[in-house]
Amino acid sequence: SLILTNLAAPALAAFGVTESGNNFIVDTAGGLVFTVDKTTGDITSMLFNGIQAQDQSKHSHIASGIGATCTWTKIGNYIKIPCVTSTLTQYYVAQYKNPGIHMATYTTAEPSVGELRFIARLNAAALPNGPTASSVAGSSSTVEGSDVFVVSGQTRSKFYSSRQFIDDQVHGVTGSGIGAYMVIPGTGYEASSGGPFFRDIDNQGGGQQEVYFYMNSGHTQTDASYRMGLHGPYVLQFTTGAAPSADISLAFWDGLGVTGWVPTSSRGYVKGKASGAPSAFASLVVVGWSNSEAQYWARADSSGNFYSPAMKAGTYTQTSMSRT
Repeated sequence: SLILTNLAAPALAAFGVTESGNNFIVDTAGGLVFTVDKTTGDITSMLFNGIQAQDQSKHSHIASGIGATCTWTKIGNYIKIPCVTSTLTQYYVAQYKNPGIHMATYTTAEPSVGELRFIARLNAAALPNGPTASSVAGSSSTVEGSDVFVVSGQTRSKFYSSRQFIDDQVHGVTGSGIGAYMVIPGTGYEASSGGPFFRDIDNQGGGQQEVYFYMNSGHTQTDASYRMGLHGPYVLQFTTGAAPSADISLAFWDGLGVTGWVPTSSRGYVKGKASGAPSAFASLVVVGWSNSEAQYWARADSSGNFYSPAMKAGTYTQTSMSRT
């Protein structure tokens, strides 16, 4: 006799987008499922390995929300979601098998809030571990305005989480079995403002665990005006805890049809040797290039040699900065 047995196969995650009401539900097939409200451009859910990383009382978004209209398209192993207003387009990109949300922000005018930032408002219960200096939960009093607080006899503030741009390519928060990191790879700061030593808010831990990418702000800004164009790319990367590398390939952006994107093949480089600094400080020399559209920088090696990142075509002011 022939016995037929039904064996239930395990369900495999399917890379794609499901539309439900106003929501685009994006499955990366890599452990992350995130939801974008197509009527606002807000991220309303981020499920990583079953853990809800998104705070459920507030959303994650550019500025304080931009009221954008979103669409989506699948391009090979990528899903592109542009969220569009009259002066700003926020791009969300899902990569097959990658538990991250790749992003870029194209602007033709400054947001009405007067600064350009992406803020991930995360679930503080799931991701309780951030920088102590910017953890303001349980504060007993306010020292200055609404930004500096007293916690357990210490002054703490979101401003204390800042790091100079040249050293700030990865920052994030963690919890049990989960890490959420903002990664600014390669030339991700090229349309930001302030230069290599400018620093801005990375985190605030309170009712929500907030992780930021500040592209420009009036927080002791050193540039006379803000740059428009394409900011980033950057990625909100999820891991099981460990910090990811900032050394990631950006070549896939070449094929996504993103406004303002300039591929490496259309860029150039500057190399040279910095002189004049005492030999003991030669490796502390930073060379920067800037104009109204972009900014770049590179550290010199111990002999003073420097090599720029891939730069957009243009005329730049070159500045050598050293510590003596």
